[in-house]
Amino acid sequence: MKEKNKKLIKNVGIFTIGSFGSKILSFLLVPLYTAVLSTENYGTADLISTTSSLLIPILTLSIQDAVLRYSLDKNIEKNDVINTALRVVIKGSILLAVGIVILNYLKVFQLENIYYWFLFLFFVSGAFNTLFNLYLRGKNKVKVIAASGILNTFITCISNIVFLIVFKFGIIGYLCAIFIGELSSAFFQFFLGKIYKDIKLRKYNDMTHEMLRYSIPLIPNSIAWWINNASDRYILTFLRGVAENGIYAISYKVPTMLTVFQSIFNNAWSISAITEFDENDSDGFFGDNYKRYSFFSYLACSFLILLNIPIAHFLYANEFFLAWKAVPFLLVGTMFNGISIFEGSLYAAVKRTKLVALTTVIGAVVNTICNFIFINIYGMVGAALATMIGYTITWLLRTWFLKSIIRLKVNWKIEGISYVAIMGQAFVATLDLNIFIQLALMAIVIIIHKESIRFIWDSFMKQLNRFRHKKSKA
Repeated sequence: MKEKNKKLIKNVGIFTIGSFGSKILSFLLVPLYTAVLSTENYGTADLISTTSSLLIPILTLSIQDAVLRYSLDKNIEKNDVINTALRVVIKGSILLAVGIVILNYLKVFQLENIYYWFLFLFFVSGAFNTLFNLYLRGKNKVKVIAASGILNTFITCISNIVFLIVFKFGIIGYLCAIFIGELSSAFFQFFLGKIYKDIKLRKYNDMTHEMLRYSIPLIPNSIAWWINNASDRYILTFLRGVAENGIYAISYKVPTMLTVFQSIFNNAWSISAITEFDENDSDGFFGDNYKRYSFFSYLACSFLILLNIPIAHFLYANEFFLAWKAVPFLLVGTMFNGISIFEGSLYAAVKRTKLVALTTVIGAVVNTICNFIFINIYGMVGAALATMIGYTITWLLRTWFLKSIIRLKVNWKIEGISYVAIMGQAFVATLDLNIFIQLALMAIVIIIHKESIRFIWDSFMKQLNRFRHKKSKA
């Protein structure tokens, strides 16, 4: 088990280097966006980005998900995997280009032509970047992935400053910056990860049938995930207008801080879950990591809810300040989503992708129904509440079905109390009630997780003692 944890911790460390600093830099640009862009502009840019994220799994048949799973299979040639997936992604890109030409000609939507083509550029850069990222993860080239993440954010940030402040290009400059950053990351992974050496579009074993059998059930999962994560923006735009969607979209920036921590661990975990899978969890490796990961998610979520309004004063300018009201529910939803992704890696290990899709689809249906109910009443706060409920349902279902896949050694009573406490804090924060109630609920979570705190403290002290020992020798 020590070796398993050592490998996991090493990968977490590499992904942290690649993600943490770059994401913080990106986060610090939020005041620039809210000062330079109007709520309408930001709302439009957000809709283009979220539409692109919906189209990627549909037009590529979620082949990227199969790339990670089959690249980690020791009995399969990795170049067969990347060549099969590459052809699917290219065909999907061509299909979108044809569709955009038709939509432009027929004038189906009242949208400027340039936004259609930004949709295409976002699709191509996002699809290839994700494909290369997951392929390199399967080849255990996590250092290249980490470096590409730093490059992506650095170039995006510099481009934003140049296009928004120097040239004052507005929304077009913002969209260009995102595209350039994503494209740079894709090229970096392709060349520095030496993917080009594996490209043999003619001489390879075509795995399309086998890989699509794995990935196609994940298409409804991706669509449902998109519904949970983004459909509220379309419904909010329809019911309340693009300006309120712009405010709501910016409110996601605080939950993104939690997403950073969760994605760092889940990127490393997705490898360990497949390579180290044990349905009996004999050494407690899976159960222990579940408990520690969920505890960290609770604590980070609770802490960010507590600091929500001070962060809002720093981040949001002008009418964007109202975004703070949607943050607590979005944070809890993000927490549940991260834990659901953790569990999803275990489903992927045994290729139970249909169950992954089923749980996400049910959560998405609940989310959609709640969106129409709560947005009518509470606006963007109702959208955030619906998102939280949708992700909660997905987590509950995945946790229930997980019993048929692996015997996790987890105390579910403690987990349940933690969830109730954190959801209670979100309601208290949204209503802007006494902060001491929030502190009391946070204290409950900390007290019942004393075992995890002890483990974290002991691990920290061991690393500190090793550092002191090495320093004394030097």
